Amino acid sequence: MHRGLAATMPAESLLIFGASTRAAAFSALRAGLRPWCADLFADIDLRACCAVVRVPGQDYPRAFAELVRQAPPGPFMYTGALENRPGLLRRIAGTRRVWGNDADVLRRVRSPQHWHRLLRTARLPAPEIRKAAAALPANGKWLIKPHAGGSGIGIRFLDADAHGASERDYLQEYIDGVACSASYVADGERCRLLGVTRQLVGEDWLQAAPFRYCGSIGPLQLSAPLQRAYEQIGAVFTTGCGLRGLFGVDCMLRDDLPWPVEVNPRYCASMEVLEHASGMKVLDLHRMVFEDGALQPGANPPSEGCVGKAILFARRSLTFPAAGPWLASLRAPGSVHDLPAFADIPQAGEPMKKGYPILTFFSRAGSPAACQDSLRETAAALDHCLFEP
Repeated sequence: MHRGLAATMPAESLLIFGASTRAAAFSALRAGLRPWCADLFADIDLRACCAVVRVPGQDYPRAFAELVRQAPPGPFMYTGALENRPGLLRRIAGTRRVWGNDADVLRRVRSPQHWHRLLRTARLPAPEIRKAAAALPANGKWLIKPHAGGSGIGIRFLDADAHGASERDYLQEYIDGVACSASYVADGERCRLLGVTRQLVGEDWLQAAPFRYCGSIGPLQLSAPLQRAYEQIGAVFTTGCGLRGLFGVDCMLRDDLPWPVEVNPRYCASMEVLEHASGMKVLDLHRMVFEDGALQPGANPPSEGCVGKAILFARRSLTFPAAGPWLASLRAPGSVHDLPAFADIPQAGEPMKKGYPILTFFSRAGSPAACQDSLRETAAALDHCLFEP
């Protein structure tokens, strides 16, 4: 266990379930909470500091309904992409306090048509939405997106070679620009912008598939008009959907205007970047909304430079080796308040298919560009270590 944690651990656990829980669990530890996790990976660095159950892929996410009955006392929160399972979350809410948005809120916020109307009513930029591809040009100007998507999986261009959209998909106008994500905390009425990161999406130097989320860099420095624009977006979704706790909005920044393209009504992967850059404790803010009932006033702490995180994907099948540069992070993990060099570290011998997320790594620098340069260097070294030993 990370040093200095045992003496401060609360009696109750915080259950954290999702596809991957390491980032949220470390945020919980930084907030003085005791995470008890269940996810698809149960990575070594997560197991070193909290209880975690690995859920086999064929049992995800239905196994969570049984695990929540076996888990110790305490509230429950979810990470991506459990927002797509409102029925499961409704059942869990019958047995646990839930630190997260309920099924009714999820129904509103996961409806592209609903939040498109909210944005248009507020006269904010909003990409066009269609339910079917009929009469739309197959010219790369429209995206096919799954209703129950996450991390960019399943997104593709509508073009002459693509399969048509099914009932599980919708069509969204493609907005060309810089991919960004805004992080918020809200109480259903009021909203606070925590920061904005640049998203790494489909980067070939990370071997990521097109549209696949593969990292974050931030916080970005915002002009006053851009700050107000992001604040207005958060306020519109808070009041229009009843959002509470942490949430994120993915945007495309074009001509200095953010165009929202996705709403993530829960803890987001980019939030740990903001924490490491400024020292804020996002899970403490999240906890106060659900335990105290209202958003606490306050300003975000100043950031020191930029922090970046990136996820390397497998460019071909491999077995994760026992030795590599990540071993130093395992042998001397330090404090959860320290920026690790590596995270989400698999067990040695873990088989990985092409396209599988291998591990996460971090950088700290004075600017987003310098952060990305550092991440690219690490990615190249890791790729050589894993695929050209």
